[in-house]
Amino acid sequence: MACIAARRSALVPPKQKQVASRIWFLAAIAAAALCQPQASAVADDLADCNSGLPAKIEAACAAIINDTARAPEDRVKAHLGRSRLYLNTAKIDLALADAEAALKLDSNSVQALLQRGVAYQRTGKLDLAKADFDRALEIEPKNALALLSRGNLRSQQRNWPEAISDFDEAIAARQDFAPAYVSRGRAYSESGQLDKALSDLNAAIAINVNVPAAFYWRGQTFRRKGEIDRAIEDFSRAIAQGPKSDMASYFARAQLYSSKGDYTRALADLDALLAVAPDSAAARQLRQSTLAMQTELAKVQGNDKGSDKDKPKALPTPSASPSTSEMADQLTPPLPQAAPSGNAAGKPLIDRARQLFAQAKYADAVGLLNQVLTADPRDEAALQLRSSARTRLGQLAEARADLDELIKLRPNDATMLALRGVTSAAMRQPDQGLVDVEAALKINPSSAQAHYSRGVVHRQLGKVPAALADFDRAIAIDPKMSPAFYERGITQMSLNQLDKALTDFDQALALARVYDLAKAARGVVLLMKGNSAEGLADINAVLERNPSNQTAVFGRGLALVNSGQFHRAIVALDTVVGKAADDSMARTLRARAYLGKGETRNALADLDLVLKARPADASALTLRGSVWSALRDYPKALNDLNEAIERRETIESYVVRAQVYEAQNDSEKAAADYRRASELVPRSVFETNAQANAKKKAQQLSKRVPCGDMAGSGTCL
Repeated sequence: MACIAARRSALVPPKQKQVASRIWFLAAIAAAALCQPQASAVADDLADCNSGLPAKIEAACAAIINDTARAPEDRVKAHLGRSRLYLNTAKIDLALADAEAALKLDSNSVQALLQRGVAYQRTGKLDLAKADFDRALEIEPKNALALLSRGNLRSQQRNWPEAISDFDEAIAARQDFAPAYVSRGRAYSESGQLDKALSDLNAAIAINVNVPAAFYWRGQTFRRKGEIDRAIEDFSRAIAQGPKSDMASYFARAQLYSSKGDYTRALADLDALLAVAPDSAAARQLRQSTLAMQTELAKVQGNDKGSDKDKPKALPTPSASPSTSEMADQLTPPLPQAAPSGNAAGKPLIDRARQLFAQAKYADAVGLLNQVLTADPRDEAALQLRSSARTRLGQLAEARADLDELIKLRPNDATMLALRGVTSAAMRQPDQGLVDVEAALKINPSSAQAHYSRGVVHRQLGKVPAALADFDRAIAIDPKMSPAFYERGITQMSLNQLDKALTDFDQALALARVYDLAKAARGVVLLMKGNSAEGLADINAVLERNPSNQTAVFGRGLALVNSGQFHRAIVALDTVVGKAADDSMARTLRARAYLGKGETRNALADLDLVLKARPADASALTLRGSVWSALRDYPKALNDLNEAIERRETIESYVVRAQVYEAQNDSEKAAADYRRASELVPRSVFETNAQANAKKKAQQLSKRVPCGDMAGSGTCL
């Protein structure tokens, strides 16, 4: 609703005035008092006037205001209702006029004084605003909203001691008033009292976890304490909860990403900001400097003259991150809302089972639910919860059987059909899953769950563009559906779109703070991009909570391959291979490790199995070409490498094929492949290393291979 948007924007003041000059930390009256429901009225127009529906408010309020026969108190409420609408839609002059009209009818209306004060404050008439807030407090000295409004005005004037005094009184009057804790936390933070600031902001979040301003100011406090990663996490949560126009959080996070050298993420934030505020000079300036630093870094890396012997052997990048069907934890669809139980005797057991489920004691939960369903096989709540618990235990056939029973009871339940569809996909039966999700979408075309489920099925069927479209649609319907961001990130990884995947994993983690699947996947992406410090931090954090998380173990193996510790990588990957229906990624990575150790036969065995299941896997084809080259079977190597390049051009595929041509003394073709490898944009740490080698080889060969005309004039590069 409009008043919710106003509340958020009013409570999220930018630290950087030049970024969001239109947004001030306005009085919380715009976020709380203005959205307080009025007393109910018998007349429909009064109810509409004070509703949250902008389309009805203006006409309904006008009808009351123009009806001189209406009671004065009704006309006051109508003026205030319309004034709220105008404040929320930035029609400040009209809002001011209505607030003044209300005060003519009732000069002691505290709410009218507060709304007029807000209007004055937004137009920069701070003395008049303070006079209204003071007058409201003369009438009601303990009014928490009035105290908060005056405190915020004093914060705007950077009068921290008096602002804190007002916030103290507001909290004393109403101890569960989260906006007052946020405002006082901001004042403490701005005045350098960082520990007190954290205490207040933590209290605000404990009262209401959905206050973006609390995360924004806690992020600023962590930033001042030098805890950059925690600051970034809080800015991310503010962005996830706040409106798209929340420029301050994007700008603050972009600054921190840039300071860490993570220019890709910084630029993504600045682009999002400029889409909302294209005239922001500060954002444009920061984007220009960030882009310049990124370009300079790329030049330095491109001109790196370090010895090849100090770098691990370049190996083809993984084709995708572990998908929903590849890793056991990722087989779990989002947990649906619990259905009501009609079985009074079984309700205590179901309640206890829910507690066990929340504690990840899924087997114990299933045991209790079995008792309930023995007594009443049609108990929907028990069936639904048991299906979810069985899914998390990897008992997919049993989970689907429970969904079968639920669908018999509720054949037109789109959510249950969508869940059965994604469960079938997890069982490697995507065609059957597609039937269910299509049926779900016929019943409810606006079901985010159904679009999400169809996206999972489409990806398994190899319909990647369709999968992305479905995840996009699910997110458009439910922007807080963290699994949809996660699955879209996984799909972007399959396209080697690592930057887009990283953005999606960041958003999934901002929406669901503890989300090991997304954190582990983000760690894998960061490792693939060469950011070992952040990547390993994510991987290790997941492994501390769950040492058997297969995505994280895969990430640990990837890190070991990156650092040339091939034996340790194989040991780690042995615990992943064979644990999922499709373990292609793990086998491909283990093959890289085998090749690094020189164990070509073991590498070939893994790659043959991968390509039997996924014959068009370009990364596996490239790597098998490397194995054939190591075995000096150059015709087979060229067959695999030609097909890999036809499927997808990569730096590694051209480098490996160039090496084969060199071994065959075909310097001209080798030089051409090295040149092409030098032209492509590296998408992973492997490709960056491979490209550095390709540029050196291309320069060496250009001195031996004539280019240009028949006389040898011209240059190869």
